[in-house]
Amino acid sequence: MNFFFIRTKRSVLDIPWTLMEMGYDVFVLEEYEFDPLEDQPAAYESVEAKLEKEKFSFVISYCYFPKISDICERLSVDYISWTYDSPLISLFHPSIYNFHNYLFIFDRAEYEYFRRQNVRHIYYLPMGVNLSRTGALQITREDEVKYAGDISFIGHLYEDNFYNEIIHLFPEHLALELKTYLMKNLCNWKQVKEWPRLSAKVTEYMDQTLSAGHLNCWDITNDLYYGMLLLTRKLAEMDRITVLNALAERFSVELYTNSRSEHLTGVHIHESVDYDTEMNKIFYLSKINLNITLPSIETGLPQRVFDIMGCGGFVLTNYQPEVEELFTVGKEIEVFHDLEELLEKTEFYLSHEKERLTIAINGYKKVREEHTYAHRIKRILKTIEEETH
Repeated sequence: MNFFFIRTKRSVLDIPWTLMEMGYDVFVLEEYEFDPLEDQPAAYESVEAKLEKEKFSFVISYCYFPKISDICERLSVDYISWTYDSPLISLFHPSIYNFHNYLFIFDRAEYEYFRRQNVRHIYYLPMGVNLSRTGALQITREDEVKYAGDISFIGHLYEDNFYNEIIHLFPEHLALELKTYLMKNLCNWKQVKEWPRLSAKVTEYMDQTLSAGHLNCWDITNDLYYGMLLLTRKLAEMDRITVLNALAERFSVELYTNSRSEHLTGVHIHESVDYDTEMNKIFYLSKINLNITLPSIETGLPQRVFDIMGCGGFVLTNYQPEVEELFTVGKEIEVFHDLEELLEKTEFYLSHEKERLTIAINGYKKVREEHTYAHRIKRILKTIEEETH
């Protein structure tokens, strides 16, 4: 088998890396990086020309690209996509019904949503870890001085969100609906947060008064589209700022980000770091690595969790239903359901090194034995083989 890998903007190369380690031939189109929400005519023309000239067993990518899917459908080439974001807006497109698609979704709730839409080749597949990348650690004394810390979080604060841009345009009675949702769900991980839908009144206001209809060019209702657009990243901003500030009142907290930080107090702010090198050192050298999941991810675990564990790091994550399907809580990973539990467990694990290190070691063993990229790629290929025979 040979593969044509489509590079995604701001993404990793763990898929082609693993395929090549497994002995497959992989072609990577180096000239272009693709964004599923951008129009890139020259890039897509290059893909089509390559597929017309050479025969590939599969085209494969992270995310999902409707135009790639349509090209593959015209040329009868099977297209594999593996999403790591939820909701992935580009999935709300008629091309998901193309026969040659094989769509793998990391979030079970999102998978169930599209399965109910009678999408033909759609499957649940959690994220995994490329141990060849995360394990390539060379820790120097300078690294220990620079990156060692009690609590670390690597990620965005999402302060540049649509809610912050337009909330001042809403009359108070409509703004109250949005604010009530945010306060109800702030730092509350005790139950699944379904994708937010706006009421008919707020949806109508955005359509008629704000003329927001042009924003939605996807096969998705406006109430759901506006809800995700307005509320999910705003809630992520509030969750992350609240968590970091609460921890910083009692503990030493390191944040690595390219976001603005004027709403943080007592947090040690650092510039964002390289994904392939510095990030792994931080995961390894931090006593506690935080995961604060985007609220739009309903049940699944983001890539950050697997990357931390693949470095031998200790993970303290907000509760997500799938964590108990993939790991044993208290043995391989730790979770919190609210701020109170977060603070209690932080204090415990900072003062109980043996228990903390045992969980980190067990977590590494678990991803090594069950959740590597090789495991995932084998599952993808086995699933397709079973579908086609």
